[in-house]
Amino acid sequence: MDYPLALAEQLRPQLKALRKQRGLTQAQLGAMLGVSQARVVEIEANPGAVSLQQILQVLQLLGASLVVRTNPLSYSIDTASPPLRAEEKRGEW
Repeated sequence: MDYPLALAEQLRPQLKALRKQRGLTQAQLGAMLGVSQARVVEIEANPGAVSLQQILQVLQLLGASLVVRTNPLSYSIDTASPPLRAEEKRGEW
């Protein structure tokens, strides 16, 4: 299931819910991450202050992932930048 987020603080309840769905305590998740239970409390309380790498690690351990999706109605086209070539779109640089 997708949970669209616009702000880092919206990740707070998602992280806690994912952890609980997996039947993990904060201490257990901390042990899996190699951090203390107190650090898991900090991550859940303020995910916006955590490195993206650590958020990705937490999500992976909780069986979730981060998806970046463009919304055609919410961005403006930068006319100063040339459009991507087909090779660039496929990641063949």
